[in-house]
Amino acid sequence: MTVQILRALSAATTVVAVDTDAGRLETAKRMGADEAALGRRGDRAIKDMTAQHGAQFVLDMVGVDPTLRMAAQVARMLGHLTIVGLGGGALPVDFSSPPHECSVASPYWGSLTELMEVITLAQQEKIKVLVEHLPLQRANEAYQLLNDGRIQGRALITPPRVNAAATPSPSHRAT
Repeated sequence: MTVQILRALSAATTVVAVDTDAGRLETAKRMGADEAALGRRGDRAIKDMTAQHGAQFVLDMVGVDPTLRMAAQVARMLGHLTIVGLGGGALPVDFSSPPHECSVASPYWGSLTELMEVITLAQQEKIKVLVEHLPLQRANEAYQLLNDGRIQGRALITPPRVNAAATPSPSHRAT
């Protein structure tokens, strides 16, 4: 969804997706990324695309040590790095990393206005959510699939449907 939101809000931006999985990179390209770079070569690819200056805006959607290290390497001087992922990693900070005067933010939530803007984008069909539906009895498996990176988009766990005929009428429900 991040690629789609970037594309919807900033048409002039070149969006580069970096991932360790070729399938997820293909999904990112299908969702609007201009370029895709596989794994550790992502830092070199971004530097090459920017004449060694680095990216103006970097979003780390994972937040683990290797992705944060790469984010710090590919950001440019006076750029901006936003850490969205909650992977528990640490951003390496020393005299040269991140680059001088690169701002860093780690927002945890958005505003109600931002939520409404995202809902509007979805209603306008400018973004779509990839969802894999799994029944409640497969919830543990869903967590394992997420952990293994084998879910495209989001996992939605759904309880079994309740038979409408077996549902008590409103007059019989406890209050």
